[in-house]
Amino acid sequence: MGIAQPVMDKTVVGRARAGQGRRAALTRISSGHIVMLLAGALGVLLTVSLLRSAGHTEPVLVAARDLAPGTVLDAGNVRVSRVHAEASVRATLIRGDQLAAVKGQVVTGTVRGGTLLTRDLVRRVDAHAATRVMSVPIARAKAVDGRLAAGDHVDVVGVDHDTGRAGYVLTDAEVVSVDTHSAGALSGASDDVTVTLVVDGANAPRLASAVDAGTVMLVRSTGATPLANERPFDPSGNA
Repeated sequence: MGIAQPVMDKTVVGRARAGQGRRAALTRISSGHIVMLLAGALGVLLTVSLLRSAGHTEPVLVAARDLAPGTVLDAGNVRVSRVHAEASVRATLIRGDQLAAVKGQVVTGTVRGGTLLTRDLVRRVDAHAATRVMSVPIARAKAVDGRLAAGDHVDVVGVDHDTGRAGYVLTDAEVVSVDTHSAGALSGASDDVTVTLVVDGANAPRLASAVDAGTVMLVRSTGATPLANERPFDPSGNA
């Protein structure tokens, strides 16, 4: 007589298999949800990071007005502005909290109002960085009709009345300012202008000699390749 094998009810077996299927489906759904939630969280974090990066600005010093070479920096001619820039760019700028450190120093070139102040434009006076400037009175017609502005560059041509000799007295000189002597509508504009140029110890006397000995004319050379002027012209006859 054989041993009777237990017979399971088909209904019980079906329920067991159905339960296993539901657990597997729940496991798959749970895993998918977790992946989606993680992806969403990472997306939110990345977006927040980008927005913070785009909105991050640094306070830096800006010229409050046009500054001529040699201008001494103080609280009246600079202001603080916020900018967004790469670290390599920010390293060239003067931070907004460094005004006290640069106060009393001078700018070495023409700086337009609203321009960011960079470290290479500012030097200490005791480091011999103050720039020499010199004003030249000249007829408007011989100064590009007076259509010069601070920051332009000019070549100065001298002509000796007695000999007719001519040549470049100095080249690529930066214009600091232009005074047109306009005193109002009733008086009319003067035919003369006063152009202030950046000079050095060598070409300042030569320019003065040219103005005194003959005719001086200005050639606007802004953006042009500077001339190779190995032997500057001296109307006094010394060159």
